[in-house]
Amino acid sequence: MPQKNPNPKHKSQNRAGLLRHLNTREVLAMLLKHGGLSRADLTRLTGISGPTITRTVQDLLDAKLVEEGEPSKALLGRPGKMIHLASSKAGVMALVIGQDACEISASGLDGKLQGNLDRFPMPRSYSEFLSLVSQKLKLAKPKNGVKLMGLGVSTPGLFNLLEHKISSCPSIPFLENQMLAKDLEANTGFETFLLQEMHALCLAESIFGESRNLSNFAVIDITHDFGLGVVSNGQQLQGHLGLAGNLGKLPIDKNGATLDAVATDDFFCKTIARLADSKIDIQGAINLFRGGAVDAMNEINLMIDHISTGVATVVNLFNPERIFIIGKLLDAHPDLFVNLLEATRRKSIKASFIGCTITRSKANSRLGAVSAVIGKLTTGKKFSLK
Repeated sequence: MPQKNPNPKHKSQNRAGLLRHLNTREVLAMLLKHGGLSRADLTRLTGISGPTITRTVQDLLDAKLVEEGEPSKALLGRPGKMIHLASSKAGVMALVIGQDACEISASGLDGKLQGNLDRFPMPRSYSEFLSLVSQKLKLAKPKNGVKLMGLGVSTPGLFNLLEHKISSCPSIPFLENQMLAKDLEANTGFETFLLQEMHALCLAESIFGESRNLSNFAVIDITHDFGLGVVSNGQQLQGHLGLAGNLGKLPIDKNGATLDAVATDDFFCKTIARLADSKIDIQGAINLFRGGAVDAMNEINLMIDHISTGVATVVNLFNPERIFIIGKLLDAHPDLFVNLLEATRRKSIKASFIGCTITRSKANSRLGAVSAVIGKLTTGKKFSLK
């Protein structure tokens, strides 16, 4: 018996629903990219008709995803009210997992911090970690009618995308082989988006940073282990299992020393602490060096040379438009970043280096965790391990 043709009315409704959904994504993406915009601005930038923009904005206002602000200063005609991503009516929670501590915060959809950061030492076991973090997340959940859009989590380690788990995490061994996103969702009831820390930093740069319009860029984090995140042709490189993105084990001398051992903030801190015979953190190490309390210029110049090897490797392999570097040791002396650029130039393919701008990054792990949720809202793409 031949099947009946689908109801044309239902097909029309489905098409209308899809179009409305796409319009919503487009408006959210424009607000994320440009900040506050009037309805007229949205019409001009998206190419969507004025009446459709009006309906879409009203839907977003009703859903508490955007808010209306003061009118713009129009040169001609009546000024229109500014529409911006919700900062008080909708929120995102962020959990940043570090080697020694965790950090919980809440933000608006614009990424701006709401309230205070809750920073606490890393628990000693997975069960203790899961219990404490879940409890703190529930207490920190936005209140007073604020709509929670999800929990973003940034964590170190390597993720296996096929098995949906953290496959390796030497700095926090109890996270290995755990399905953290699933466990957090079960304990808190919050939709959870889990990102490897370098992928989170790349996403933060693309959503909140200076790479919003870039399709090819890299983020290098020399804080602990010379982490690398690469976006090529608009796609984040993850590898077959999702394990791509670490230059730390790259050998840089005949003795087998690797970048993560001799070219990081941690190594700089240990070097200054040894010379000063004092237990200090990274800021203390920078202050001692700046104040002339220790003579470590030779050691630091060698670190800069090692770092330049890693940066030049990224330039030569991936040919990015921009490289963003995260690391505090470069603050120890005004010449260090300039010296790093010169050393990188000498080791890079000339054409690739000329076409690449290398700068310090303003992104951070909190924005990376937030970006996992906001990126899903504004693009429809899921960037996380689920």
